[in-house]
Amino acid sequence: MSDWQERITRETAPAIRAEHELRYRAVSPLIGSAAAWADLGCGNGLAALAALGVARPGHAVLVDLDAEAVSRACATLDLPDAARLSGDLAEPSFLEEVGKELLAVPGERVVTCFEVVEHLPSFLPLLGWATGLAREHGVTFVLSVPNDAFWSIENPYHLTAWGEGAFEELSRLLPDSRTLLRQVALTGSTMLDWEARPTSRELTVEAGGPTAVATHFIAAFGPRHPEIMCTARAVQADLLAQRRWERERESNLAIAERRMREQHEQLRANTREFDDWRAYIHRLERELGRRPSEGSQPSESHAAGDIGDESRGGAPPA
Repeated sequence: MSDWQERITRETAPAIRAEHELRYRAVSPLIGSAAAWADLGCGNGLAALAALGVARPGHAVLVDLDAEAVSRACATLDLPDAARLSGDLAEPSFLEEVGKELLAVPGERVVTCFEVVEHLPSFLPLLGWATGLAREHGVTFVLSVPNDAFWSIENPYHLTAWGEGAFEELSRLLPDSRTLLRQVALTGSTMLDWEARPTSRELTVEAGGPTAVATHFIAAFGPRHPEIMCTARAVQADLLAQRRWERERESNLAIAERRMREQHEQLRANTREFDDWRAYIHRLERELGRRPSEGSQPSESHAAGDIGDESRGGAPPA
């Protein structure tokens, strides 16, 4: 089932999972060598697991709005001793709590914040907190936002929309020493022997140029920001899983549209019934020589045809 909140699950399309994994892979050397790592918006932990492999920081702080997601991420990443925090990253008091856990151990600290900013009503508290950690405590911070101009799809869980211009505005609020990257989608193919035996391929990928449209924008700042890798991630296309994922999205959309039509028809039926009763009450008031009571006026569609309609015989509407 499609998850508009964008939590990565094992049913997520392979290309989208690879896209999320790539962001963690770009930072994985920093996470693996850090004394402490905080993952803001950790979700289920699947993307981080695929990227980190066996590497783990000395101390982990997993953060998400959903407490159950944090627990799943701890289990997925095999981090039973990780600090688990659930709360709103737009709230300064909660950010302070996250900061205390991150700074609880000495040494290098890294914070990842992938696909979170667009879900916040305001990113300014988070950005102020992050730049303060980088400036005062030498924390390396890496964040990403989607290029909504590329997707051109309204997401009900996105509270802000991002494009190249909006990201440039955000970048002006970052420290002068920073790394800015574009994430670009790839497509390709390969050949296997007739038995389709598993094999690995070393690929040379040509990327960039005027046709390169970013799917996401990446910003990194703090002492180790130059070490963010410009890397690529390719996975075998699971066409059966992709088709199932697409059909489920289509099915969910069709079900939602059908329910909306049913609700619309029910609303129209209720409106017609209410109008019939208003017309009936209005007619009785006129026959009794009373002034129409407040709220009893029928709609224009019924006022002309229902008043004086002898076919009803004075009976209330059926």
